[in-house]
Amino acid sequence: MGLPVIDEYHQDLNKFVQRISEICMSGEFLALKKELESIYSQYNVDGAPILAFQDALYAIIAQKGAEVGNL
Repeated sequence: MGLPVIDEYHQDLNKFVQRISEICMSGEFLALKKELESIYSQYNVDGAPILAFQDALYAIIAQKGAEVGNL
């Protein structure tokens, strides 16, 4: 039995998922998410945990700037 054929799209998607996973598990991301969630909860923002996650992820990716193409 041979190895499965993996197309370029799959490889690119896999790299993207790996990079996002690395970001989401980083101390920088987790600290920012926690801080944002605390602020949003303090102001009774609906869906604070999800919004904090999204905003933290966006901020980290935006901070990396030119690296976005390499995700």
